[in-house]
Amino acid sequence: MIISDKKGNFDRREESREICSSSVFYEYKKLLFKAELKNYSPSGLFIKANDFFLAGEKIDVAIPRSKYKNDKYTGRIIWCNQEGCGVFLMGEL
Repeated sequence: MIISDKKGNFDRREESREICSSSVFYEYKKLLFKAELKNYSPSGLFIKANDFFLAGEKIDVAIPRSKYKNDKYTGRIIWCNQEGCGVFLMGEL
């Protein structure tokens, strides 16, 4: 699906993104962090955080779904900027 936003940028994702504002926990470089999940799709997500990320690095993510269960994934950082990072999800942990 290719979608153009208001600025004329194109989104070439195969799955559409779901906008959200939820907490997310992630392990990066053997340290545990809490940040804000801004959007997600079956193959990726955007984490809003002030931490320094490197594209290509591995990241493990736990998305709280309820007080009894977390969905845990391993992923790869595919881009980063001053707002956070985009993560390609490779599979469940």
